[in-house]
Amino acid sequence: VLPALTAKQSSAVAAMSLLGRFAAARVALKPASALARTGLPSTRSFAQAVTSPRPLSIRSDSLMVQCVVAALVYFVPQDIVFLGGLFWTWHVHGSTMSPKAKQPDAEAAVEEFKAKKGLEKLNVSKGRSTWYVSV
Repeated sequence: VLPALTAKQSSAVAAMSLLGRFAAARVALKPASALARTGLPSTRSFAQAVTSPRPLSIRSDSLMVQCVVAALVYFVPQDIVFLGGLFWTWHVHGSTMSPKAKQPDAEAAVEEFKAKKGLEKLNVSKGRSTWYVSV
């Protein structure tokens, strides 16, 4: 059995229940949060999410594409000639610094090298067709 409420108390209870109904209605009208929907914190909902840093549209007949194609056609052959000459120069320079020679007997060549240089202990790593000697 509930005790009898005074008029002041009953108006307070009515106001509290009214506030409770407003709060419940507000929660019911509010859409589910982004965290609940996607598992991610909320983001701006008025803009499209960017998935990668690329332009939205590039037309193949645009001026930028035509300029890139023209630059590639003009500069790539020059670069190939220049880099080919540069690599050839590096190859010739390396070949003159450390020329390679085919040895019929690799073990005898290593022993001859050790005797010529006066070395006792060398590290020799034997490859399939090339041996490397280091001190």
